[in-house]
Amino acid sequence: MKLTHLRYFQTVCKYNNLSRAAKELHISQPGLSHVIHELEQEFDLTLFLRQNKGLILTKEGQQFLNETNLLLEQTDSFISRMKFLGKANQVIQFGLSPASATLFFSPIMQEFHRQYPQVKVNVVESGSITNHQQVLDGKLDVALLSSDSPMSSAFGSYKIAVTRICLYLSKEHPLAKEETISLKELDKIPLVLLSEDSFLTTSTLKTCAQYKVTPKIILTTNQIIIIKRLIESNTAGTLLFHGTLPEDHQYKAIPIQEFQEAYIYLIWNQYNPVSAAVKHLIKTAKRLYPQPMVDSYCNGNDSENPILNH
Repeated sequence: MKLTHLRYFQTVCKYNNLSRAAKELHISQPGLSHVIHELEQEFDLTLFLRQNKGLILTKEGQQFLNETNLLLEQTDSFISRMKFLGKANQVIQFGLSPASATLFFSPIMQEFHRQYPQVKVNVVESGSITNHQQVLDGKLDVALLSSDSPMSSAFGSYKIAVTRICLYLSKEHPLAKEETISLKELDKIPLVLLSEDSFLTTSTLKTCAQYKVTPKIILTTNQIIIIKRLIESNTAGTLLFHGTLPEDHQYKAIPIQEFQEAYIYLIWNQYNPVSAAVKHLIKTAKRLYPQPMVDSYCNGNDSENPILNH
């Protein structure tokens, strides 16, 4: 058995027709028929039933196809990794915002490092707005960021998640017993927010302005640990994506009625050359998140942005 013969078999299954398959493979029809016959003899299987209108896979043939698809997928992955292995000094400039980092970066990085330990990832920590511009300028290879709308056509993008902005409070706060609150109640709560170049903060200010609410912001910082400490001490609340902080005996997440759903994207500049390392990183993210993760506080009506299907 040769891997080439298995690929021939895949193509025959694609068309259920020897003539069309042979044309795609650029070989003669008798030669292709001989390959199928050899596979049947080698494994003592009847792979196809021959009919006037074409070929029909037998039950054994269908199982053979399933196993063939699996084997060739693993083979292609192996070849790709081994070719990639010999390329030294590969560095990815990865833009990361604090909110997205907490939720999605670690699983992607863990799986990517497992498969490609020779690649160095240099994380550039900025808000989504800065990362958006730096990808456009070619200063970053890829970025994980948040948005309330689809990405522009200047970017290649892959949607990782659909989420909601929540108010996080100490469990001791009087409003912690509420299951949902109105935006107007924010003016009663001192807030510590992420820096002004973050999507969370700009989205909050935009929505507050729309509803004529003036939030009481006492501090902006990208240090999640500072935000956590101020919540724990019941000094302030914060606005973060649901799931950023654990809902345990210390924190309570409360959805705010007026906030719309937000999207987490992995983006890159589609007009710049994309290195092999970045391509593998994108494919790793797609394997981990084959469909966007939809938060429990969302409506669940979102569908995947069909990017990177090749």
